[in-house]
Amino acid sequence: MRAADWSRALGELFPIAQPGSASRRTVAWESICGEARPVLLAGAYLASPRKTLVIVPNVDRALKWQAKLLLCGVSRESVRTLPNGLTALFDDDPPEFVALSDRIAALQALADDDPVIVVATASAALERTLPAHVLREVTFTLKPGVRIEPQALTRRLLKLGYEHHEPVRLPGHFSRRGGIIDVFVMGLDCPVRIEMFGNEVESLRSFDSVTQRSISKVPGVSFAPSRETLLPSDSGQFVDMLRRSLELEAAALEATYRDSLIEHIEEDVRRFESREYFDRLDLYRPLIHPDACGVVDLIGGDGLVVLDEPLEVEIAALKAQEEMDQALKSRSSRGEMLQGYVSDFLAPVEHLAENVPVLAMGSMNAYPDWLTPDERVAVEANSLSSLHGSPTGLTKSLKQWKSSNHRIVFATDQANRSKAVLAKVDFFPQPVESLDGLGELKPGVYLSQGNLAGGFALPQHQVTVVTDAELFGVARLRLPQKRFLEGSPVTTLLDLKAGDFVVHIQFGIGRYHGLAKRSVDGVEKEFLFLEYAAGDKLFVPTDQLDRVQKYLNPGDIEPKVNRLRGTEWQKTISKAREDARKVAAELIRLYAQRTLVHRRQYGPDTPWQQEMEATFPWVETPSQLAAIKDVKRDLAQAWPMDRLICGDVGYGKTEVALRAAFKAVQDGRQVAVMCPTTILSEQHFRNFQERLGPFDVKIELLNRFRKASERRETLAMLKSGDAEIVIGTHALLSQEIVFKNLGLLIVDEEQKFGVKQKETLKKLRVEVDVLSMSATPIPRTLSMALMDLRQMSLINDPPPGRLPVRTVVRPYSAESVREAILRELSRGGQVFYVFNRVQGIYHVAEKLRKLVPTARIGVGHGQMAESELEPVMMGFLEGEIDVLLSTTIIENGLDIANANTLIVENADRFGLSQLYQLRGRVGRSDSQAYALFFFHPVRDMDDDALARLRAIQEFADLGAGYSLAFRDLQIRGAGEILGTRQHGSMASVGYELYTQLIQEAVSEERAKLLDPSHQGGEGEPESAKLEPLPTLDIPVAALIPESYIPVAAQRLHYYQRIVVSPSSEVLAEVGAEIEDRYGHPPDTVRAMMRVVRCRIAMRDIGISKVEGSGGRLAISFADRAAISPMVWSLLSKRVRECYFSQTQLIWPFSGDALAATERMIAEMQAVIEQVELVSAAD
Repeated sequence: MRAADWSRALGELFPIAQPGSASRRTVAWESICGEARPVLLAGAYLASPRKTLVIVPNVDRALKWQAKLLLCGVSRESVRTLPNGLTALFDDDPPEFVALSDRIAALQALADDDPVIVVATASAALERTLPAHVLREVTFTLKPGVRIEPQALTRRLLKLGYEHHEPVRLPGHFSRRGGIIDVFVMGLDCPVRIEMFGNEVESLRSFDSVTQRSISKVPGVSFAPSRETLLPSDSGQFVDMLRRSLELEAAALEATYRDSLIEHIEEDVRRFESREYFDRLDLYRPLIHPDACGVVDLIGGDGLVVLDEPLEVEIAALKAQEEMDQALKSRSSRGEMLQGYVSDFLAPVEHLAENVPVLAMGSMNAYPDWLTPDERVAVEANSLSSLHGSPTGLTKSLKQWKSSNHRIVFATDQANRSKAVLAKVDFFPQPVESLDGLGELKPGVYLSQGNLAGGFALPQHQVTVVTDAELFGVARLRLPQKRFLEGSPVTTLLDLKAGDFVVHIQFGIGRYHGLAKRSVDGVEKEFLFLEYAAGDKLFVPTDQLDRVQKYLNPGDIEPKVNRLRGTEWQKTISKAREDARKVAAELIRLYAQRTLVHRRQYGPDTPWQQEMEATFPWVETPSQLAAIKDVKRDLAQAWPMDRLICGDVGYGKTEVALRAAFKAVQDGRQVAVMCPTTILSEQHFRNFQERLGPFDVKIELLNRFRKASERRETLAMLKSGDAEIVIGTHALLSQEIVFKNLGLLIVDEEQKFGVKQKETLKKLRVEVDVLSMSATPIPRTLSMALMDLRQMSLINDPPPGRLPVRTVVRPYSAESVREAILRELSRGGQVFYVFNRVQGIYHVAEKLRKLVPTARIGVGHGQMAESELEPVMMGFLEGEIDVLLSTTIIENGLDIANANTLIVENADRFGLSQLYQLRGRVGRSDSQAYALFFFHPVRDMDDDALARLRAIQEFADLGAGYSLAFRDLQIRGAGEILGTRQHGSMASVGYELYTQLIQEAVSEERAKLLDPSHQGGEGEPESAKLEPLPTLDIPVAALIPESYIPVAAQRLHYYQRIVVSPSSEVLAEVGAEIEDRYGHPPDTVRAMMRVVRCRIAMRDIGISKVEGSGGRLAISFADRAAISPMVWSLLSKRVRECYFSQTQLIWPFSGDALAATERMIAEMQAVIEQVELVSAAD
């Protein structure tokens, strides 16, 4: 049974009057608790669908409404949220395209005729927007067969405010590559690829914004505008009006602000004259669209406005208007905008009930002056108290309801646990398969599948609904996941700019100077131009790009550039290889030591494990699921686990730890969770309590917030085994703590502990299972190299819908601080404000209170007494504090999805790693997050501080790969895994090459462990194992033309993807991706794919090099003796013209050298296969 059945059943039980006729325009459903409102409205909507706008006081309430409506059977397509759209008015930052996409989709749904429920905050509903007739006029639809010139389509997209970006990743972006146009249409989950045949739309396909690969065909797409403010139809007339307004207003300002106003308006005038969209455009909405309407106007007389607690809605609306007026008047007084229309962006609050049927819902039964119900219905739906962990309270409530002849229905997702809990208090519910005829059920206790996430009692109808929220304390709701991902998993693809250092594995470190075309044997090819010491130059063919790596090193020290000639580079590699062997030997030793210790294996997952995992409120990412699988596989082995879970902040490491901890508890073992800070331990304690508490897991906390008596009690419970999980700081390693049966130790951010704690942990690793978590990124290449020795799982894909934090570095100004805070509060969020000096922190607090009087501000720092700090932190976690002003005690651990603005004062005094960790405190949901790093320009900054601030701004994308800041952090992570002593070797050959050497050495040492007589590597040239694919040197035009992929960085990207393909299957996938994105490839691209396919086959055969000129192929072999003599015998019979000249096989040909190479490979493969068949038969 679905929760949806509840809404229908309750609707049938008592049909409630709804607004409709002129005499009943406004109806109030009174005495109705918050848990029941979405359930009853869903029932009314499903019975009689109509356009419905639900207006709530704040964002948190809006999200709960959305989730509950979905739970109650309203389809995802029929439920939308309307985010705030005018947050950009608080500053000149670019629009939040993702929120804007949701907003425009919701507005379009209200403007259309189909039934829909849109949930909006009061402030979002009051924002004036495009009138319905304008939305309809500018929206257009494309289907296969529609005729339109590609240039006309791109002009139309530009006119609607879409921006050109390659590749397309976010809503509102588009790109064109010849006859292929990619567009991320507002309101869609995935972008769309339009393939044109001349001037006709041939096909429409949705595609993945990360992989850029097509997903499926779509029948048609409607293109809505990407902005709520469109460019004026007559720019000349509009500009004349602006200049007249400027002349009038500038005269009233003092000189400084007058100059600022003139500068701002004249710059905007230039944008209007050039007909381009710009970030400040929304500031002119009242002037461009004087007929802009309120959201309610889009509904029409047949729709419905629902007000959730009308008085609260009014208070929220008035607060939003006050904050908007404050911000805009402040900006206009500073000469940042014209002031004549600052009050025209929001409709008055009474507009929410004008010219439309209204349904008021609430428990306060009180109304603002502008709302008078025509009919008041006493619904009487009462909320329930928590029954979790209170058998006495549960028994008392059940008896009370039974004595009132109630039908008590337990609506649950955990039927077995519900039965078990009720059986303990001697109640045995009857299963109910259907809620049809709910009113006909006899009084009693019933069990129904389908959790409503919040129960209520209906005394008039003698019905009580109890849910998992009351019974188990599980009240989380699953919100729909956005499908698109901005950013991608970290990769090692080249990201070269002219002037970057590179490593050629044969010739050493040089400097890259771009792509260059050269003609060789009459054939044009594209090369990487590298410069070495003494002016030496090297041109590397793009089909040999697998020999070149971007130079990455610890820190920013410039490497020494090598000479092309001499033995210096070979000596450098020899030294680095020796160091890599030492690292590998130590890792092998620890690995062997761990496998000698045996412990009882964990059993399979219990039903409770499966139920607990089902309560996870989000959809797991692929790498998160892989990490969970890795941990469970480790626990099933006979020796202790020692696994590192590595993932960016907010990527879901804690959920992996939670599932491991619960599995340990289910298996009768105790768990200790060790955190580097008190605040982080508090956060984990809350998370563990929320997720595992409903399963009767006894969880304790040990940190400096605990009283001495509480600490003593916890120690006794750990010793007796009554405490199953303990969470705390490094004090958990104290000798006074005695566990009855410690089985699993979870360590968060181990690198932040001291030497003494790390030594203790090293000893524990061979005794108990250890699961470590780190947000310091570890590169995939390194994890692959150490796969079996240092158990490691990478969670490297961002949760769906997660956006990169918008990062701003600027000089400090009080106005910027105020507007950033007001912007966040206007959308119902919270703010972290970091000031890292205890001495001045209270002065900053007073300054903030004057800047933003409406904000609730709390102060927290490490020198506060526990009794002072704990209520501040808890208040912020509970949403009772808007702005947390603190020192860097928030650097690790605080996970607050509603806090989406970070402000750091004196950012130049922080290290790059600190700035990165601080920024990780925001952006934990699918809302656009902001990080503002302020510095004081009057203070001299050294070059390093400037570089750090530049780096943190540069590294702004999720999974942005090898940007400057992330490289630094990856190498820091590599140092933590390998040991910092390896930095010298890493710097001498570059990070990528050093990782390859580690991988080589690990393979050798593992082979020695299995076979002590193994001597791998002796007598081999130092570059032998670093040799990439064999060389194919023939005259063939194999390149990616600029006319096919115009952007050099993208060409380089695909050159490398093609060349490093490990197999023909992967190569075919890359080819399909290129054709999908850029259309049918030209001959030179197909030739390049054929060249690499040949090189892969040459490697598999054992050919090291093929040179083709003068009508013959000269074929060299890596080890001719390793090839069976029968191969040569059969080959000479099949191809009589081939012969050996010294060590090379000579293969004469006429015509196309590439076709001849393919024939040669096919003949050799056929002969080798024939020999293998003969050998197998023998």
